[in-house]
Amino acid sequence: MERVQVKLGGSLLKIPIIMAGPKLVITEQKSSVWYVGWILIVSILLGISFYFGRYLAIDEREEALERSAWLESKLNEYQQAYQKANQELVMQTQSAKVDNQSQQQLLQTVKALQDTQKELEAELKFYRNIMAPELDQQGLTIANLELANNQENKLTRFKLVLTQAGKQEQFLKGVVELEVSGEEAGKEKVYPFRELGAFQNKDFQFQFRYFQNIEGEIALPNGFVAESINVRAKTSGLRKNQSAEKQFQWKI
Repeated sequence: MERVQVKLGGSLLKIPIIMAGPKLVITEQKSSVWYVGWILIVSILLGISFYFGRYLAIDEREEALERSAWLESKLNEYQQAYQKANQELVMQTQSAKVDNQSQQQLLQTVKALQDTQKELEAELKFYRNIMAPELDQQGLTIANLELANNQENKLTRFKLVLTQAGKQEQFLKGVVELEVSGEEAGKEKVYPFRELGAFQNKDFQFQFRYFQNIEGEIALPNGFVAESINVRAKTSGLRKNQSAEKQFQWKI
């Protein structure tokens, strides 16, 4: 501690000078009631904050539940709509298939009926010719010859129809000969049907009063090109024998 001399009234005084150091702070001491009050206030604020936050959480949870329920109802609605649309699509597809099948069956039925009608018309014409032939046809008649390819064995099937035109008062009995004419190796060639298949003599014999079909299969030689068929029929054993001859173009 330092001293400073000060002259006062003719005498010197030494006054000590105190250097700056720690300060003493004096505060007012609070009572316990003040602290309790603040604790209550803070507790109340915390309680209010807790319940307010809980209220907000409950409100958001209810809103989330409502939104979830709405989304679930929409999902069910869309699923039902999808199932309905899928069922309608399946039904329409099946209906289209049924309609297509029905249409095809109808077309097949119509075609079958048309083919049957043609066959009936041909048969009707055939029987009309038997019962009411043309004026220049009498007795043994070569009515028709049909040819068709057999795809299974690559043979040619033939069907010859013989009739008795006019009055059918007697049975006609006899034999028929068939020959196919064409070209082979650049030359004309004729083959009897008897040589082109497995036939017996009785296969070309006939005995009828109204009509008779003579049928069979032949195999053409390799390199032979058929052009026409000659048919000759002749009766035997009658008081007045009859004969008929006709040529058909080879058409298949």
